[in-house]
Amino acid sequence: MSNRTNVYRAPALSRGLQVLMHMANAGTPKSMGQLVIELQSSFSQLYRIVVCLEDEGFLIQDAQRYYHLTDKLLLRNSSYCVRELATSSYCLELMRDFTWRMNQPCHIAAYHDNAIRICAQAHPDFTPLISAREGSVLNTVKSSSSLLFLAMANDQDAWSLMRNYQLDHNLRGELAEQLASIARQGYAEIPHDHIVGLTSISYPIKGIDGYAKAVLTCPYFEHEPGKVQEVKQALEMLAHKLTEELCQLVFRPEAAALRPE
Repeated sequence: MSNRTNVYRAPALSRGLQVLMHMANAGTPKSMGQLVIELQSSFSQLYRIVVCLEDEGFLIQDAQRYYHLTDKLLLRNSSYCVRELATSSYCLELMRDFTWRMNQPCHIAAYHDNAIRICAQAHPDFTPLISAREGSVLNTVKSSSSLLFLAMANDQDAWSLMRNYQLDHNLRGELAEQLASIARQGYAEIPHDHIVGLTSISYPIKGIDGYAKAVLTCPYFEHEPGKVQEVKQALEMLAHKLTEELCQLVFRPEAAALRPE
């Protein structure tokens, strides 16, 4: 058995896998210098491996020259991580804080079982406002959550959502223009087609690859004139915090407990 192992051994592949496993276990970005020390390897040898992993899409480098794992290997199932995030006490606490400060409801939706479904929601305790029920299926081409997901998810996830939805040529063109506009501005703002004064505002919760994995939405009802910009800023900040949390959960679930006080 040992002879066969030696015959078929691929040292470069083994070192590449060591890099990926080390990054996954660490759960934090690493510089090239840190990887050299921690993996006890030479710079020149490790550099070639890291560049190859980056070219193949397993690693990405940020502006500070730190390397991050992507979710190409799906080391943890991303849909599972979204559900884990949405039901965590950390997430629910942040959502309740948003509803308390803004006096508006909010919910998280994600792709599951061929549809965009509500997986968490929060609403103000003392104000009768419209809020979504957990488990509800949202309209694929009308809801702000679905539209933002289509605009900012990766091609495979967007195709999975739309593959069973039939549109004629004109509607397909209108949808493409709408999605391009949403992608450019980075959020969706869709007036309700039946309720006057209700506008759904959605921001992406992104994975480590930069694509939307879930959507944070506020069904904004204007009972305080001029407050919409404040709501948008608070919603965008909340989506950013949830993005950071999701990126930790994907590769190292225990790291979620290590956030700063």
